Amino acid sequence: MFGDLGQFKAYLENIDSFDKLYIIQQGGRGVMREQIIAQLEQAIAKDAKSVYTTNQKIWNKLGIKSVDELYEKCSTKKLSKSEQFQKFRNIIVITK
Repeated sequence: MFGDLGQFKAYLENIDSFDKLYIIQQGGRGVMREQIIAQLEQAIAKDAKSVYTTNQKIWNKLGIKSVDELYEKCSTKKLSKSEQFQKFRNIIVITK
């Protein structure tokens, strides 16, 4: 689903808060919000440098201060599990 983060990074360039970004995914067929968040997290880990440098300020607002820290948060699944990153997880919306 998130093989290429080009569109995600294009959106990141144009926002100053994760409150302004929504990724809407059609539900059904067993698609769960948590699965989509985990897939996005894995994709970000693979491309942490360009995702971070696309909009450092937005990551800094979440408390992530470096490429290495973004990679670590994704690799340890903290981005998808920690309460600290709820604003990030709220970007995923599932429709019926």
